[in-house]
Amino acid sequence: MATITSRKIVDETIAADGVYLGDPQVVLIVEYNNMFNGDLAWGFVYEGEDPERYHKSPACRNARTIWIHGVGMVNHG
Repeated sequence: MATITSRKIVDETIAADGVYLGDPQVVLIVEYNNMFNGDLAWGFVYEGEDPERYHKSPACRNARTIWIHGVGMVNHG
């Protein structure tokens, strides 16, 4: 899992349409609360990976998709 704790990196990746440095294409970004301390974190899902893996993980509380490649920001309520 590519867990990100910096909103700045998330914003830069979104602005670059899912590209960050030498990483593979990001296709989904999931925002969640870390189960260990409750802090916000973000999960990057890359091409070919399970798009539901953060939603399925017990370590990711309140997981919600916030960005989808080709769609942009999504309203997660």
